[in-house]
Amino acid sequence: MDNAASVLLAFPPDGDLPTLEKYHKAVTAHVQQVERLLKDTTTNLASLAPLLLEHVNPAVNSISYLALLQSILASEKTTQPQRLAVLPSVTAFLMTFDPRQIRYVGSALSRLLDLVATNELLPASAAVDVLATAILRLNPAGSMLTSHHLSLVSLAYETNNIEPALPVLEKTIVFYPGVKGAAAGKRLLGDPALAPAAYLTPESGLTTKLSSASVLQYDLFCGLCFIQRRMWQQAFDALERVVTYPTKDLACSKIMVDAHNKWVLVGLLLTGKMPALPSTTSQAAQKTYATLGKAYTAIGKAFEKLTAETIKAEAFSLGQYSLAEEGNLGLMQLVLSHYQRWQIVNLGEAYTKISLEQIRAQTQSAETGAPLETEAEIEALVESMIGDGMLHGVIEKPAPAAEEGDDGTPPPPPQPGYLHFLSPADDLSEQQFAAQMLAAAQRIKDLGPVVKAASERLGTRPEYVRYLVKEQKRDKDGSGPNSAAMGFESTFDEEDLMTGVTAGI
Repeated sequence: MDNAASVLLAFPPDGDLPTLEKYHKAVTAHVQQVERLLKDTTTNLASLAPLLLEHVNPAVNSISYLALLQSILASEKTTQPQRLAVLPSVTAFLMTFDPRQIRYVGSALSRLLDLVATNELLPASAAVDVLATAILRLNPAGSMLTSHHLSLVSLAYETNNIEPALPVLEKTIVFYPGVKGAAAGKRLLGDPALAPAAYLTPESGLTTKLSSASVLQYDLFCGLCFIQRRMWQQAFDALERVVTYPTKDLACSKIMVDAHNKWVLVGLLLTGKMPALPSTTSQAAQKTYATLGKAYTAIGKAFEKLTAETIKAEAFSLGQYSLAEEGNLGLMQLVLSHYQRWQIVNLGEAYTKISLEQIRAQTQSAETGAPLETEAEIEALVESMIGDGMLHGVIEKPAPAAEEGDDGTPPPPPQPGYLHFLSPADDLSEQQFAAQMLAAAQRIKDLGPVVKAASERLGTRPEYVRYLVKEQKRDKDGSGPNSAAMGFESTFDEEDLMTGVTAGI
């Protein structure tokens, strides 16, 4: 046991490692020593591991701690009670490990994360939180998609435990495993300045290669998670990434069609209007959506122009069974319930103030195809819209009417209540406005490293280098364009998007 402990606690050393080269050499030697210890049958590390875990710090001796967990979980002699006893250690490790050290033992970490994702170690309620934390420890910016992202989003959606996964799912993905130009080159794996795309690679073991279908599946599941949370803008953006994914050979996958149909319904919930396909949508996809998504497109157009009764009939012309089979029945019911809400919001374009009775007369429920029966129902609906943040306004109600006078004079008739529309800025306090400005500034700051990394990758592409050389020659002749980068960008076509930028996906 003493020999095992000395090996496990040997890294990091007590003294500083002054250079990156010395750090790399020391950690590489330590990994080799730990691997030999794991293979040493005379030591039987699995039997000593429970006791050794009490002396090894997961945040400091991360490689050693992972090896101890690995020896326990991989041993055939480990009993179920022993596996259960080690679960707190698994959680502690995944929440605190040193991400720099773990780059050198990526395959071992991935095996542990896979066990967590399949509910073999932790209950789903804890597994989602632990997975999300581990992913962000490896890449705090969250700009790199890995196979563990897919495990996380699938587990979160299937177990309806989405909240802990949101810090990962809300990150903007800009890099994918296997993309050209993302390799570390001659830079050492332990370099703190190394871009995530250079160490979150299949070669490091921290992810597997991802196919186009995997990328589409991730964004679709993100959209479904956001739908469950009623985060309509995030859901719309995630689904739109699927809808506009580059296609090849006139092919459009079923995932893209499913996402399109949900995208239409979410767009209606978000804006009250039929969303327009972005210009980046491929021609093949547009033709497919026009055919296979025709019924949903018709509902979107009807939402803006037709009556509530017609919309109800149009929506359920698909049939509840078909809607349920496509996973859109709940969304469709929400769309119908929001039809009257958007009618009320749109009244703000013509009125600054309108009585509740006028609202009741001028709007209809798409669930019943008729106006609401009482002013009280309209008042409750408007109050819920204000509470949800969908409507910016206040309900103004007159003072209660006086009671019958002593001379028998009847009281005056009750005065109607009014909805007073407000602009969004009217609802913000000074502190809220300041918070919005700070959040916007932070988002701009966070984009800095992403833009820098993207520029570096573009600069290493051989096509771009050849193009610059060509343009420099043209500039000498006085015929070059004002912007080489702009001219280069215009030479890309749809095929380039699939074979170059997303190569290796």
